[in-house]
Amino acid sequence: MSSTATARRTPSWFVLWMGLLTALILLCCLALFWQLAAEGTFPLEVVLWLAIGVLGAVALLFGLVGLLRYRAFFYSLISPVIIGVFVVLVWQNVPETTGWKLSRDILQTQAADCANPGHRTRLGVYTITFITRRDGGCLFYTQGTETNSSRGFAYFPNAAPPYIGTPTSGIGYEPFHGNWYRFTEES
Repeated sequence: MSSTATARRTPSWFVLWMGLLTALILLCCLALFWQLAAEGTFPLEVVLWLAIGVLGAVALLFGLVGLLRYRAFFYSLISPVIIGVFVVLVWQNVPETTGWKLSRDILQTQAADCANPGHRTRLGVYTITFITRRDGGCLFYTQGTETNSSRGFAYFPNAAPPYIGTPTSGIGYEPFHGNWYRFTEES
């Protein structure tokens, strides 16, 4: 007998199943990357994390079968590698940094006028719900992740905001990038 006759061949159902799982995991990772970059809604982020977790667990179980039974290393390991790389990217704040880099120039241009368009609008990757002048700067309210607070970006071209941290007045500024600050306003 030749060595090729004794080698196990990876069945096509396994290749198709692992391909489908990998595609779904990749799609969920890309959707979550976008949600994190665009500061999307918290419930959608939780659903996407759960979907990645469940799909990852299923891919891990079938991957173990593929490794042990068919010795299909590539098909068995691609999903865990994709999830691992995605987790490292999130850990290093790559989605948030990417969202900011894609949106900074557009926000900078809009901050010159600081005019509220009167409706929700997209500036860069961010959905801006409201724009207003406050404390000598221009505040861009983004979709909030909590129901009792508002978040966003604040641009102070000439000086820092009057206070850094969480004051008793309900709004707190944190340094972000140059003349830009992140703010949280408690309702």
